[in-house]
Amino acid sequence: MFDLISPIVTRIKQDKPLVLNITNLVTMDFIANGLLCVGASPIMSQGIEESADLMNICASVVINPGTLDEPFIKLSEQVCQLANVHKKPIVFDPVGAGASAYRTTTCKRILDTFKIAILRGNASEIMALAGHTNNTKGVDSLSETQYAIDSARLLAQKYQLTVVISGETDAIVDTHTTEYINYGSPLMPMITGTGCLLSAVVGAFQAVHSNPFEAATAATAFYGMCGTIAARHATKPGSFKVAFLDALYTLPNRDDYANN
Repeated sequence: MFDLISPIVTRIKQDKPLVLNITNLVTMDFIANGLLCVGASPIMSQGIEESADLMNICASVVINPGTLDEPFIKLSEQVCQLANVHKKPIVFDPVGAGASAYRTTTCKRILDTFKIAILRGNASEIMALAGHTNNTKGVDSLSETQYAIDSARLLAQKYQLTVVISGETDAIVDTHTTEYINYGSPLMPMITGTGCLLSAVVGAFQAVHSNPFEAATAATAFYGMCGTIAARHATKPGSFKVAFLDALYTLPNRDDYANN
């Protein structure tokens, strides 16, 4: 895994790809700081008027409808349309799909209308988008990753994309392959925005590595290992958040992956 991750992270730090985030207000600061620690250049936009200009300079797009309303939907659809025209990869984080009909319908419409490279969500969100029975509490998942694998395969086949299921065990699924990742820390769900930031980090990896499955797998493993390393230095959520950002800044070494 290290041999896949290391050159991608090195290239991110060298190229500093601009990742356009159409994201929620709750976690925007954490996402921006996390991307900076990884080495990417974040830009957060809420203005539909600037979307065409930003599309000319960004390397990838991350859509995260955490705080959802009609202006956000119009902006997201405009950005997705432009990204498809300019062939910029889109990472879509369907926050809270299954929690309300409004969210589920909006997320399904985005998938139905635009070409998405990578779909990143928790098990409940992925199951909801596939139309399968799920267990959702707000934006938190009450379903284990293993129960969402069939849903992920269905979505991967239907939309020809890569799916990342986040949980205690992460899974990356495309039309042919499933990869499981077992890094991370129980403290990660205690920090608001760790899922949102993972989607953004996936966007940074996809910006410099054209294979969506490999980019998603490398990003998820890297992110989880940073959580594992942070937990060695912090035992409570507040200090863990700081330690996690520090870990994102420093590339884990080969032994970290071999010993976990």
